[in-house]
Amino acid sequence: MLKSESVRLKSGRHWQVYDGGSGPALLWLHGPRGVDAADPLLEALSARHRIVAPVAPGFNDLDELTEIDSVHELALDYDDLLRGLGLGPLAIVGHSFGGMVAAELAAHFPDRAQRLVLLASVGLWNDAYPVADVFAVPVGEMDRLLWHDMAARDAHAARIAASAAGQDQVEQLLALTRNLTSLTKILWPIPDRGLRRRLHRIAAPTLILFGASDAFVPARYGADFAAGIAGARSISIDGAGHMLPYEKTRDVAAAIEAFLSGKPA
Repeated sequence: MLKSESVRLKSGRHWQVYDGGSGPALLWLHGPRGVDAADPLLEALSARHRIVAPVAPGFNDLDELTEIDSVHELALDYDDLLRGLGLGPLAIVGHSFGGMVAAELAAHFPDRAQRLVLLASVGLWNDAYPVADVFAVPVGEMDRLLWHDMAARDAHAARIAASAAGQDQVEQLLALTRNLTSLTKILWPIPDRGLRRRLHRIAAPTLILFGASDAFVPARYGADFAAGIAGARSISIDGAGHMLPYEKTRDVAAAIEAFLSGKPA
């Protein structure tokens, strides 16, 4: 179980950061649902790593977005946090939106990432297989776009509900609204902010994982990311969609651990 703390930087900016585990530091950049203190993937990785998992700007307070007008400022914001935490080069793992942030951070600051893992990352665009417009989907139907294994979705939802027991349902809805609003600012109308032109700057060994049945970001984007990053390897995981860290947690954790240790994924 990760523990949450509030970190205040010299700029006056406050970050909520989850921290836990032991070993070399690993930066986790979360996907569309934010950070879960009992995230099963992070629990698996925390056996060998100290997990540092910041909550993205806007996910707690939409006012945080007023000073972030571009992905460039977003990358600077994360670098400021890592400097404030006294963290040097480290492994960076990002899922979905967090994958895009991870790639931008590694491209803006090539010495920041020791190794980079992108899980179903957004950030690129191809007219032949466009990213789905998640913001046009009613909230009640969004899970059908994000999940392939609905049994895994139900198990994940039950675990989240148990951990949020006693939390007001209105607050849960407000939190979801904040998350979507934050994502909209960066990803809408299309999640292409020029990352393709910066991928060549990434110097870290890179592993790219996509769910073979991802209905949000087609798995073919794995090859697009790999084509732009020298030496990157892309793997497609059967039986998983966009939420592959929670549909295939054991497989994803094993692939990440093997990659971080320098073994074949």
